[in-house]
Amino acid sequence: MKKYFIIGLLIAFAALTNVAKAQIFLGEAFVGLNICQVDGDQMMGYFKKGLNAGVGVIAPVWQKRNFSLELSMEVLFNQKGAKQGRKYYDNKIDPVTGVIITGEYDLTMNYGEVPIMIYFTDKHVVSAGVGVSYARLMGLKEYEHGLRTSVTASSGEYDQNEYNILADVKLRVYKRWKLGIRYSYSLNAIRTREYHDIEGNSLGTFKQYNNLFTFRVTYVFNEKPENMQREEYQYKGDNPKFHDEAVERQYKKLKKKQEREAKKAAKKGQQ
Repeated sequence: MKKYFIIGLLIAFAALTNVAKAQIFLGEAFVGLNICQVDGDQMMGYFKKGLNAGVGVIAPVWQKRNFSLELSMEVLFNQKGAKQGRKYYDNKIDPVTGVIITGEYDLTMNYGEVPIMIYFTDKHVVSAGVGVSYARLMGLKEYEHGLRTSVTASSGEYDQNEYNILADVKLRVYKRWKLGIRYSYSLNAIRTREYHDIEGNSLGTFKQYNNLFTFRVTYVFNEKPENMQREEYQYKGDNPKFHDEAVERQYKKLKKKQEREAKKAAKKGQQ
């Protein structure tokens, strides 16, 4: 399944670059790092790291002066999960499974995800957005007490369909390059599980949800130079502000030239 999804990403990438050439939509590609945890798994901390990579398309829907509104759709390979190091060192044996209880846990979930976002952009520099996404669980590896479990993506313990709410901020750092941070949280439970303490007593049944932050680098294809600048810095023949700034620059250059010529004339007069 993962192989077919990666092939789909490559096809989508090629299609988006062709769409971007039409100047109607903008294509984008991104790669980033997920910092993850699973709420409800009796562990705390964003200790699991994963890959976030994919392509997307941006559709401008409204613009006024330096402010704009855009819609975007992405196709992602998104890794989520949870991780915990060893907690117990007394080599106690689990009476049910017969394994040494260490408290170690490592869960890796590979998703194919399609987010739909709406962004508000200020002065072509900062963008803030919110949205939702649908994700399909493609692969899963789970390790408890250092040993791999029999749980897989299709074994039934985890819901293969996930719906998320997203919040995102992006900052232009250089031309078409942007840095961003995204927060994502599951709207539906990805798993319901009963937990026990080290003595085997039930702690209760808990619903689990993916909870993660993503730090991404984004490159926007075929973005026009005028869409990378604030309006007051764009050249327009009828822009009074641009004209006044140009006149001021020329005046400063002329003044420096006159000062240099005056110094040269003064030196000649002293000889």
